[in-house]
Amino acid sequence: MRKSTRLPDPLPTQSSGAGNEPAPQEDGDRSHAAPLPRLGTRLRRLFGNADFWADWTALIALAVLSVIFTARSPVFLSEQNIRGMLADSSLVIVLALGMTFVIAIGGIDLSIATTVTLASVMMGVAYTAGWPLMMVVLVGLATGALVGSFNGLLVGWVKIPDFIVTLGSFSLTSGIALLVSQGIPVQISDQLLRTLSTGSIWLFRFNFLFAVILAIALHVLLFHMRFGTYVLATGGNLGAARAMGISVGRTKFFTYVLCGSLAGVTAVMLIAFIGAAQPAPSTQFLLSAIASVVLGGVSLFGGRATIHGPVVGAIFLTVLYDGLTLLGFSAFYQPIVVGIVVIAAAVLMRRVR
Repeated sequence: MRKSTRLPDPLPTQSSGAGNEPAPQEDGDRSHAAPLPRLGTRLRRLFGNADFWADWTALIALAVLSVIFTARSPVFLSEQNIRGMLADSSLVIVLALGMTFVIAIGGIDLSIATTVTLASVMMGVAYTAGWPLMMVVLVGLATGALVGSFNGLLVGWVKIPDFIVTLGSFSLTSGIALLVSQGIPVQISDQLLRTLSTGSIWLFRFNFLFAVILAIALHVLLFHMRFGTYVLATGGNLGAARAMGISVGRTKFFTYVLCGSLAGVTAVMLIAFIGAAQPAPSTQFLLSAIASVVLGGVSLFGGRATIHGPVVGAIFLTVLYDGLTLLGFSAFYQPIVVGIVVIAAAVLMRRVR
């Protein structure tokens, strides 16, 4: 019997037949040996990512601004000034939180500042009538919720564009406030309200701590409860939200009620801060609330929102106001600077949706 002799395997350089296995190791080695993108390429990808700017614009701007103002003014980082800035930001934080929910559904509320004014005036009326403090506070909250219900009813159920509805509410609420008060401020002096604005724990006054606690509660509402899911779904895709069985009208209604209620909360905090119900509307609140939301990375198209972003945005605007004042800039420059900041933030996040 003849013995079979096994020939050596052909060299890998020969033509590959059925018996010749390819060398996948080489392909794998080449893929693993592929050079990583250069640092410049990675930075371009990072800075070109719209989500990066949406998440980090406010925080980066706040850090840069703090460094600049600290270098120009030694008073800026003093304990007293930090405490004052955080306390001042509390009002804008609460308003920005309400505006966040409205913008998250793809809407807008132009009446938020005058709702604060009307709620303050109605609290002044109740206080003058001798009502107890708890009832006075409830009047302010109820006034804000009532205005929010009016807006939500027309936007959510009657389906009138939100811009038209809230623009009309802007004029309506400011006119009612002037009519009821006759343009006369009402002094409201109460020890408990004063404690809310003057009491503090280290660097944090009670009104700022209250705003932070409220932000945490609203974060849970937006990201861990059904209502928040409905809000983001409505803003993200209206047709898909309806197909999922979400009542879009009801979601919009309660979103505006929430925004109006937070305006009522701001009215209570404002009276505690200044000790009076002022009938003159302040459009600065409206501008600051929208600017904080834009800086915080909330998509103006709806469907994308954060809670921490508008909070940082509100603190950034307060730091900006304070720093300009410390450097001796006139208050007339502040609206100009804020307008530039809002437009710049909108340009950076124009692709966020």
